[in-house]
Amino acid sequence: MSDERMKVAVVGPSKSGKTCIANFLSGTRDTPTVEYKETSPLRILETVVEGVRTGGKRNVGRGTRITVELWDVGGSSKFQACWPACYQNVDALIFVMNPEVRNQEKELELWFKSFAQPAKVPEKHCLVFCHHSSPPENAVIPQMPPILKNIRVLETSLDFQSDNFKEAFDKLVEGVLNSRREAEEEAALRQQNDAMNGPLLVGSSRGER
Repeated sequence: MSDERMKVAVVGPSKSGKTCIANFLSGTRDTPTVEYKETSPLRILETVVEGVRTGGKRNVGRGTRITVELWDVGGSSKFQACWPACYQNVDALIFVMNPEVRNQEKELELWFKSFAQPAKVPEKHCLVFCHHSSPPENAVIPQMPPILKNIRVLETSLDFQSDNFKEAFDKLVEGVLNSRREAEEEAALRQQNDAMNGPLLVGSSRGER
């Protein structure tokens, strides 16, 4: 089983539940609820996803062990100067918002433009978590801004009814790895084609003057 590394940033407004999500995915959560403490400006955690399979012809039957860096980014705009360093070389993004806070989903548009667009992260490598930290009064997931319309949205909670966001996270990691493998295979094919169809050497024939 091979080993690889991957970077996933968890971003969104303050008090949306990013740290709870990151703690859970990294296996560091040890209490049902956590008193709010502002992330200032960043926490980096690690988790391992075992046995990830890819569809590439060169990797049939192989499982990959992925060490994922989870970048829990502070939600305050005062840390905006740090954001370019946070999205550098990022492979995937998890946007987190609290559906109990009115209009918080609209703030995700700023986060998408500030992270996904400059980092050129494909929509298929993004997720939106609507996170409940208290018993939800309204179970309806709010409508996302049009710019996020193609991104999968899940309702999450650590203490109440929730979509299986750990499974969604694992699928996100698998999708990134598959894209990485496809890019590697395409690059190898281009290199092979370039080698086979390289420029002819003028004047190399025997007897040519």
